[in-house]
Amino acid sequence: MYNIFRFSLILAVFCYSSFAWADTVEFFELDDAISLRLEAPISSLKKQRGNKVDWLESKLYYTTEDGSEAALNVKIEARGHFRRMRINCSFPPYWINFRKSETKGTPFAGLDKVKIVSHCKGQGRSSYEPYMYMEYLVYKTYNLLTDLSFRVRLANINYHNTDKDRDEGEFAAFFIEHVNTLEDRLSSKQVKDQFVLPSRYNHRDLCIAEMFQFFLGNTDFSFFASEDECCHNAKVFAPSDTSNGLFPVPYDFDMAGLLSLPYAKPDPHFEIASVKHRMYRGIAVEHEILEETMKLYFDKKEEIYELWENFELLEDKYRAKALDFMDEFYKIFSSKQNSKMRYSAGLRPPDKLEKIIQEDIDKAKRRAEKR
Repeated sequence: MYNIFRFSLILAVFCYSSFAWADTVEFFELDDAISLRLEAPISSLKKQRGNKVDWLESKLYYTTEDGSEAALNVKIEARGHFRRMRINCSFPPYWINFRKSETKGTPFAGLDKVKIVSHCKGQGRSSYEPYMYMEYLVYKTYNLLTDLSFRVRLANINYHNTDKDRDEGEFAAFFIEHVNTLEDRLSSKQVKDQFVLPSRYNHRDLCIAEMFQFFLGNTDFSFFASEDECCHNAKVFAPSDTSNGLFPVPYDFDMAGLLSLPYAKPDPHFEIASVKHRMYRGIAVEHEILEETMKLYFDKKEEIYELWENFELLEDKYRAKALDFMDEFYKIFSSKQNSKMRYSAGLRPPDKLEKIIQEDIDKAKRRAEKR
C-alpha cells in the first residue's frame, strides 16, 4: 500500500514530535457543542469591514451546572480578511475577548481572547452552516494526525442584536484555540519573523502540515513567508527544546477542495482550474521519511472516516462529497501510475527554496536599513 517510492517523486517529512503537554484550558477537551446566547451590537459587528475597528461591549450567557443562566461581560470584534468582506460573508468571523479574571469557575476558565468561526451567511437552504461544520471537522481531522494543531469546540449561539433590540436566530459556530493557549500546551513560543527558512523547521513536523494541505486540496497557504509575520494561514512555533526545530500549525481551510465553498478559488499563482484539483506544494525529501508520512495517513484513515461518518449535524450530501474527495487522496497513494500524480508540479527542492527565501530576507533587510 505504501510502496509509492517507485515514483520519481520525493515529497516531505513525517511529523511527530515528543513534547510534554501542559494543558491549561479544559474548554477544548470537550467534544459536545456548548449552547450560548450572545447579546451584542450585531449590526455594528457586521459593519466592521475595515482594518481599524473597535471592541464592542457584549454579554455572553451560558447555562451553569444547576441549570440556571449566568452571564459574562465580553467584547467582540470582527476579524479575518476574505470572509470579512461583505460580498463573501454577511456575518463575519469574530473575536470574543473574555475578562480572564472573571472566567474562573465557568466553562470558559483559562480563556482570554479566542477566534469564532461563524456561519458566514444565509438561513435554511441558503445557509453556509454545512461548510462551517466541515471546516470544524477539518480541524478535528488534523487533531487526529498530530497534537501540533489548533483545538476547536463547537457552539450553538443565539444572537440578540442590541442595536435593534431583536433576536437574530440561533446559528452554529466554533471556537479556535488561541496562540497563547497552544504555546502553553505545547511548551513553545510563536515565531513572528516574516520569513522562515526550510532548514529551520523540524522536517517531520513540516511534512504532516504540507501533506495535510494536499489531503484537503488546499493551495491557499505558505509555511515560509507572509506580508507581515510568517506565515500565510499558518503560525510557526519554536519548542522549548530548540534542538527539535520549528513546527507549523495551519488554520483557515475555507479555500480547500474538500469543503468546496461557493466562493473558493485556487491560488492564482498556480495553473489549477478548480480547488477540487489537488497540487502538492511540499518540499522534496527522503523516501524513507515519506514512507513514514504515508503510513501515518493510512494508519489514521479509519479514525478520520469515522469522525466524518459519525458527525450527525452534517447533511449526507456534504458528507458523501467530502468522503469521495478523501477517497481520491488515498487512491493516489495506492496507485503505481506516477504519471497521474497531479501534485508532482508542486515539489520544491529545499536547497533551491532556501536560497530564494534567503534572498527575500536580504532584500527586506536592505529596505529596512534605507528607512
